[in-house]
Amino acid sequence: MRAAVLRSFERDMDIEDVPVADPRDREVLVRIMATGVCASDLSTIRGKTSAALPLIPGHEAAGIVERVGSGVSKVQPGDRVVLSWAPNCGHCFYCQDSHPTLCDVYGGAASSGGLWDGTSRLGPIGAPIRHYSCVSSFAELAVVPETGCIKIDPDVPFAVAALVGCAVTTGFGAVINDAAVRAGDAIGIMGVGGVGINAIQAARLAGAETIIALDTNIGKAELARANGATHFINAADRDGLEQVRALTSGRGVDHMVECTGHPAAMSAAYAMTRPAGNVVIVGIAPKGTDLAVPAIGFPGSKKRIIGSIYGGGVPERDITKILALYRAGRLALDSQIGKRIGLAQVNDALKWLEQGVQARTIIEFA
Repeated sequence: MRAAVLRSFERDMDIEDVPVADPRDREVLVRIMATGVCASDLSTIRGKTSAALPLIPGHEAAGIVERVGSGVSKVQPGDRVVLSWAPNCGHCFYCQDSHPTLCDVYGGAASSGGLWDGTSRLGPIGAPIRHYSCVSSFAELAVVPETGCIKIDPDVPFAVAALVGCAVTTGFGAVINDAAVRAGDAIGIMGVGGVGINAIQAARLAGAETIIALDTNIGKAELARANGATHFINAADRDGLEQVRALTSGRGVDHMVECTGHPAAMSAAYAMTRPAGNVVIVGIAPKGTDLAVPAIGFPGSKKRIIGSIYGGGVPERDITKILALYRAGRLALDSQIGKRIGLAQVNDALKWLEQGVQARTIIEFA
């Protein structure tokens, strides 16, 4: 297959012919039809997470089941699927404790760059290439765990399904599952990107009365309002905290969802949240950085700082719900798709992301 291979953090990825092995027990070979270019991919490719190389990035994807390994009962060849980048085993401590995105087996696989058994299906014998989050979708084919495949209806476009595989579910779930926003609440969304847009839409669906979008790019104000934000604040303004308080009777928002991954933005999100409110941290900060909040007054504030991964729920359940809302016309997902490119332009797509492109770039395969 053709794939984008990351061999160095200092240069662009190479498009190579890469051998791919057959799926093993409870594994599925998927022909990738569409994959999004996500900020998490960018962080890895630029070396912020210190990932081991060589690696095929990509994790936000949808495609068609090509072949299945032994023991697979969930899908069959020809099924259209969206891929979950956090497939779970269903049996470990965290799966049994209703936290499938913290699955021990997945965590081990993701950290090793392999699949369930810790080994790779990518690259030549003796020189394996690592998987990324058990997906590696910057390629024509992907071998994934069976639980990473979620069937979709024929009328769902692959490009939309790919978005739901990461950005949509992450932003939607941060609001619905982790913040548990209720009708009439006030919420702030820090960062109007691929995740933030979906957090705004989820807040609107949940009935939030005040939805404040914050971003240093004031060009995103119209985009934020089009998706349901009631107010927009330039996050670079020194009086941002005062502006938030002025919109919330002097208290601060009930919930703040931080989507940028910048520690300073996380601290600002904490300050903008009222006592007994929720600060939901979605953004991935560079390795080695810390989140700083004032220790004095923290016990009395009763604020809750919540880490949110993949929307904090059950990916298959949430993805199914999101696609139902999309098909009912209640979630605007098509408008989030920007340029559609081929795999050869993947390095350009990463540069566009760094430059602040607003819509999601989708790599499509014929």
